[in-house]
Amino acid sequence: MLLWLVVCRPATAAFNFEDARAAAKALSAQPFQPPNRPVPGSLLTLDYERHRAIQFDGRKALWLGEGLPFALEFFLPGYLHKQVVMLHEINDQSVRDIAFDPALFDNPGHNLALPADAGYAGFRIVRPGGDFGEVASFLDATYFRMIGRGQNYGTSARGLGLNTVSSEPEEFPAFREFWIQRPGRNDREITVYAVADSPSLAAAYRFIIRPGKTTVAEVKAALFPRREVKGLEVAPLTSMFLFDENSHPPFHDFRPVVHDADGLLIHNGHDEWIWRPLETGKMTRVDAFQDEQPRGFGLIERDRDFEHYQDLNAAFQLRPNVWVKPAGNWGKGSVELVQLASDQEPADNIVAFWAPAAPPTAGQSMEIEYELEWATTEPSPAELGQVVATRIGRTFAKPLNLRFVVEFGGAAVEKLGPSEMPAATVG
Repeated sequence: MLLWLVVCRPATAAFNFEDARAAAKALSAQPFQPPNRPVPGSLLTLDYERHRAIQFDGRKALWLGEGLPFALEFFLPGYLHKQVVMLHEINDQSVRDIAFDPALFDNPGHNLALPADAGYAGFRIVRPGGDFGEVASFLDATYFRMIGRGQNYGTSARGLGLNTVSSEPEEFPAFREFWIQRPGRNDREITVYAVADSPSLAAAYRFIIRPGKTTVAEVKAALFPRREVKGLEVAPLTSMFLFDENSHPPFHDFRPVVHDADGLLIHNGHDEWIWRPLETGKMTRVDAFQDEQPRGFGLIERDRDFEHYQDLNAAFQLRPNVWVKPAGNWGKGSVELVQLASDQEPADNIVAFWAPAAPPTAGQSMEIEYELEWATTEPSPAELGQVVATRIGRTFAKPLNLRFVVEFGGAAVEKLGPSEMPAATVG
């Protein structure tokens, strides 16, 4: 029988978003301090293979075997995972600290003794029973990923981005502390609270996660800047795009297509749908789409045909679309797309986010809410056609010119008669 080591800390009421908000506000009133709990050196010096060999034993997950709809597994720090987070479990009237236990990890073929105080780098949420498996993971900086039933991990999200394309040095805010609500037996959602910190600001978060064929996460955040933040990035998404049928591979590859997403889709405040295909380039490219009160944006994996990928292991056709659905007043700003030159499949080189026109200044808080949908279906209306290919070629007429050919498809186009034209299209 597994005995969890926890320290019980009484509380007058269950922990909620206001508690996380108060913690972030108090943190922002103090000068920034780097985390005071470093990763043990014996773990930082591990190479990829040795670190990967030390796996969490899924049979020892928190809440497993209690008849609850969710269970928690944990990540070991070390190698590239250079932060330790504090984890807590919320009960009805108390908060308990989840203490590190080296016995939860399998270490086959290695004699490394895990430090008793190593701590956890992050955690994953799983659905016991085999019908779903992993739902979400929170690991490194403010990165997190989710999937729906039958999907494979692909595009990731971040709680916040700072100065990705600004003249200021880029910052990577990091989650410092998480509070996870213990679910009831009949719950269909799980709630996670978090506090993040960086030199420029502190922030509080609430994630309400509802897994399913489409997994939905309601996100609420409160930001507390210590100083003026010029390059604020709200609801950032990161993904990988190397090449498709319309571009040339940066290296020899047996696969005709390699990407986790192939386009940025925007539903702007004027009820227009915009499709921006991703592309391979030799330099960084930034596109900004000015808007007010955006209705949604996301990185989309439109191509769902395995024959186009020919990769049984990666299964790119099962990577989720990640759609940001704003709630409340987002005001003026722009959806920005950053595409970095890359020839490394494991590295994300695509970033999309909302850049508010008036980011908060020092001492001025900002709250924002939105939904994240992780699905293999598209959010665009079924009555709209879709851009399925964009081709560029040279004409041989004099003078020489370039010819752009845009191919439309989708159910709406396939239903048209020979002489009919679509009323509207995505693109």
